Amino acid sequence: MDKEYFKQFNIRFGSLALGKHQLEVEINNIFFEKYKNDDIKNGDIRVNIKLERKESMVVLNFDLRGNIVSFCDVCLEDLTIPIAKQEILILKTTGTARESDNENIVFVGEKENFYNIEQLLYEYIVTSIPIRKVHQEMGTETCNPDMLKRIEKAKNESYSQEDERWNVLKEIKFE
Repeated sequence: MDKEYFKQFNIRFGSLALGKHQLEVEINNIFFEKYKNDDIKNGDIRVNIKLERKESMVVLNFDLRGNIVSFCDVCLEDLTIPIAKQEILILKTTGTARESDNENIVFVGEKENFYNIEQLLYEYIVTSIPIRKVHQEMGTETCNPDMLKRIEKAKNESYSQEDERWNVLKEIKFE
């Protein structure tokens, strides 16, 4: 694992002057190797972060743009899925770090100098993946025609054979 690569996910807000700042983070295959996910083969995503440091809080505006490679639910071929997501996170400085009821607010201790956004970005990406991933719905490619023919053939064959074990259930009489 490339430790240098993952340092970019530590947002060092403690040393930043009050005001607005801009950061950019790149998510690539190294990131997805660490976070093994059956739905994501690889990807290339740029995250533009607009950060505003205030007296007792830091406001982070995330803009994720790029693509991931997954698989098509129909033909199982590689499928490129565009990712475009915007999120906001507020880091509020308090006496001690604690949980928040709001998923967009994180309470950090006043002695904290950085906040790691790695897991947060992974969650943003995973929640951007559509439930149904099909070539035609993504509008970029088409399903493998050979696989579509095989699926159609399998559908027709599976319904033509009847399992004799179910015949016993047909003899049950209900009142």
